[in-house]
Amino acid sequence: MDAPGHVTGSGREAGERAFGGRAYPKSAAPPKSRWKRRSPSFLAPCARVRRGTGREFRRATLLGYVRVFVTSPSKILVVDDSRMQLDWLSQVLAREGYVVSGASGGKEAIRKVRTDPPDLVLLDMILPDMDGLEVLRIVKARPEDQFIPVIILSVKSDLDSKVTGLRIGADDFLAKPFAEAEILARCAAMLRIKQLQERLHEVQRKLEEQSITDSLTGLKNRRFFDERLHEEFRRAQRYGDYLSLIMLDLDHFKKVNDRFGHPSGDAVLREASSLIRASIRDPDICARYGGEEFAVILPKTHMSGALAVAERIWRELDAKEYVIPPNGPVVDAAATRTVRVTASLGIAFYPSKDITTGELLLRFADQALYQAKRAGRNTICLYQAAAYRYEAAKS
Repeated sequence: MDAPGHVTGSGREAGERAFGGRAYPKSAAPPKSRWKRRSPSFLAPCARVRRGTGREFRRATLLGYVRVFVTSPSKILVVDDSRMQLDWLSQVLAREGYVVSGASGGKEAIRKVRTDPPDLVLLDMILPDMDGLEVLRIVKARPEDQFIPVIILSVKSDLDSKVTGLRIGADDFLAKPFAEAEILARCAAMLRIKQLQERLHEVQRKLEEQSITDSLTGLKNRRFFDERLHEEFRRAQRYGDYLSLIMLDLDHFKKVNDRFGHPSGDAVLREASSLIRASIRDPDICARYGGEEFAVILPKTHMSGALAVAERIWRELDAKEYVIPPNGPVVDAAATRTVRVTASLGIAFYPSKDITTGELLLRFADQALYQAKRAGRNTICLYQAAAYRYEAAKS
């Protein structure tokens, strides 16, 4: 007996010879180095695919061939106090290739949903230990990005029962008894909705990430920095924690763009960003503030800790030698193909005199940065009511 989803006969042989969008003749075989069972798709000329695997097959005709995409089988939890009904439903769904698990009571169903969330729940309204509607409330009390569709199965077919279940959060209602074809069609519809919901959440997540990420450096952008600085300052005020902020500017960066071109300047910015990110802890927030200026938020970090982080960043940037790509635009033909870029850093921390808001913390860190520039650049300046220059010993 062929396994579900098995392609039989000549169709299978042709499918195995098909690779990379073209079919090999019988005398030829696909290159062994490229033939690996990793792709979920294969080509078969009008291949017969055995009915029902619970997997979604999408076919697209291409030069007389059918491309079949196979996804992993869906998991369905059947909750019913009738052993006969539970066994029958499990057999019907299993024949379609679904991974089926059963529960005869509400508590067992809730435990299975929490430990191994299914893709779909078929829930009987009448259970021995709990009311089916209460089980429905608990199953639906999950984050929006963990959507589990629920189809209520009930001998009660009156309008009030249907409306009550749908208002609580059920996605469909099916009155007993029902035909095999109907339950399979409703399961397929609910699983399509779940798949679309998951795709929507994934697209939304990617868009949200793009909206707070600087496209050039991969660091967080100015919008994210402003929001997090406000949040971290309020947290520091509420719990009496320390909070430090480092403002950093690459010295004479305009000369890099003028001498080597903007693509080379972008490469320098990306490498400098990587150095800064590698010099801080995971809880710290590094963002591109604008142009060649960066900001680092250090939660629960006092002045001494902030100075240690700033000095570490300063040393890494000072020691870095950036290699200019050979194909980069060069204005000055006599220019060397490497460049060094130093940095000036300004630090402010909370609690400190005159700092009562996140905006003031940013303003005083910025003032310390400009003080470092006025002091000759390539140095660190700390704001303390009257800013003073911090002399870091060079190794």
